Amino acid sequence: MRLAEHLYRVLLRLYPTAHRREYGKAMLIHARDLERDSQQNGSWGIACVCANLVKDGLVNACREHWEGSIMANSSIKPAPWLSVLLAALPGLLILLTRRFPLQQLSLDLIFWYVYLGVLVVAAPIIWWLKKRFPVWALLPAGALVWSLVYSAGMELSAWANQNRAGGVQVPGGIAALSFLLICVICAVVLRKYRFPRSVWVLGAILVVGNVALALLYSLDLFGETGLLGGLIQYFSISGLGPLEGLMLVAIGALFAREHGVLAILIVIGGYSYMFADSDYLFGYPQLDWAWLSTYFAAITILYLVVVPITLLRAKTRLGRILAVFLPLLAFHVLRLGVPLLVIHEPVQIRPGDLIATINILLSFVLAWVVYSVIADEKQEVQASRDFTAHQVVN
Repeated sequence: MRLAEHLYRVLLRLYPTAHRREYGKAMLIHARDLERDSQQNGSWGIACVCANLVKDGLVNACREHWEGSIMANSSIKPAPWLSVLLAALPGLLILLTRRFPLQQLSLDLIFWYVYLGVLVVAAPIIWWLKKRFPVWALLPAGALVWSLVYSAGMELSAWANQNRAGGVQVPGGIAALSFLLICVICAVVLRKYRFPRSVWVLGAILVVGNVALALLYSLDLFGETGLLGGLIQYFSISGLGPLEGLMLVAIGALFAREHGVLAILIVIGGYSYMFADSDYLFGYPQLDWAWLSTYFAAITILYLVVVPITLLRAKTRLGRILAVFLPLLAFHVLRLGVPLLVIHEPVQIRPGDLIATINILLSFVLAWVVYSVIADEKQEVQASRDFTAHQVVN
């Protein structure tokens, strides 16, 4: 292969996928022709051609991404305020019931039952009538799916361990169900999409990183359980880690064809179980800290109210990225950093908290990339259909 052609083949990876598919072959032929014409000037001529190809390739790739972003932004419409408020309602309910706990028969439980009734009844009706799952129901749907998998997994573990002394020993059912869902969705839905290398790299980092952590965990328990037993114990218990994140990403992919990157609300809802247990939000017993309830309220608003509102009202792709990842980063900085500042004894960030944060962040990045690919492919198919229809009409 000629040097200029090889160089330009590498540069083509910087272009948008649609542009590369349509013009990639012609651009490679052009690079080959330029190199052939420059050979009469020797090595210096080839070097000049390569330098110009690099310069033009970088500039044109940036231009194509910018123009593609402008075209994509032109089709982004903020969600109606009613949908936005309904999407933020779970966070507001959690905030109210945590901030003002009621001891009597539970007005807070009544709120939740009414909300769940509306969700279970209204969302399927809207889905059936409009042939489109309502965007405001994505976040609570993610929470409900996670709860169902968790409950079913615990029942599966109880059934598998019923003959063991001491009852349930290892909640491996959760990991088993998560893995099964990932395999089924990938086999049925995701196999038809052509994902870029970045998706596989992120997935590999998520899995391989947790395998490394599993090995470290197993070595600590080597004398008690052996290496294999330690690995099984790590992945069965921390199936609420890599497998959990991959499961939520896979479930969200079912909705990405309809909602694009907004399907990340499924992942946000799936991880909202953190707000059911103060250990996830704070991690240390510090009941005498005067600002604890304010801290809980602040990070609840940040994760479950600010993110859905800003995501659904964003008008650009960059706005959507910032709407998700800035609050998410702030949430985890607060979750890991605040206890270190307020506890009056020497403490360190616990490995489990750090591992959970890394898994959650990687899951969100992976979800964004996967859903972007699905949404872009849908736009390409629709544009091709529109072009074909226009040609037929003319």
